Amino acid sequence: MYRQWVAVAVLLAGLAGFMMMQGGADVQALSPQFSSLPLYGRIVGVDAGHGGYDGGCMGRSGVPEKEFNLAVTMLVKAELEKQGATVVLSRDEDIALIDPAKTTGYKKRKELDNRLKIFAENNVDCMISIHMNQYRNENQRGAQVFYKKGEQDGQDMAKAIQDAMAAQDAHNNRAASVGDYYILNACPASALVECGFLSNREEEQLLLTDAYREKLAKAIVEGVANYFQGKNQQASQNAATETATAD
Repeated sequence: MYRQWVAVAVLLAGLAGFMMMQGGADVQALSPQFSSLPLYGRIVGVDAGHGGYDGGCMGRSGVPEKEFNLAVTMLVKAELEKQGATVVLSRDEDIALIDPAKTTGYKKRKELDNRLKIFAENNVDCMISIHMNQYRNENQRGAQVFYKKGEQDGQDMAKAIQDAMAAQDAHNNRAASVGDYYILNACPASALVECGFLSNREEEQLLLTDAYREKLAKAIVEGVANYFQGKNQQASQNAATETATAD
């Protein structure tokens, strides 16, 4: 059974990739045979924070945040596709979404607007923005997820991701929290994931390894799947209640 599921997942990932290359993120045309996958029919936006001229923060290794973000993003993309989702990326290489030499005014805001436009045009069901953290107190560590104030869908998804990530790290006692990040305007179910602190020497070393990045990616996707599962269950319960009331 497991081998059959893996084969189906690989085939779906290839089909989703082909569809994206053709310029479409619409997964509604996918064959119903894939409908048993947890994220079948879902369009998920994944944003690799920073990029190009904007390197983000940096730890002792000298590797800029933008590189960590992109590496984790590509792993998250692969995991999401295994679960049946179609993935829309804001970037899949080391670029900014503006030309800083030709852009006037608040460059960062305009660059983020271009990211939001990508997600809006593809009608994403949810969006995850991948980042790394930094703080003057080098003892701070642990992944944390943020959501936009007043967005219940964002809060629910952020909590689901936070719970999944905390389950992978016995040292992580952080909670999902409200964050004032412009990228969280992508859609109601948006979350920004700070995967760890580059200012913490031990955590930065973990974040440099493929094994730890894969662990993070799987936890993030598990959280997304759990969020949609809960949403589906609530919708079923609401429908049953309405039917019972009508009777």
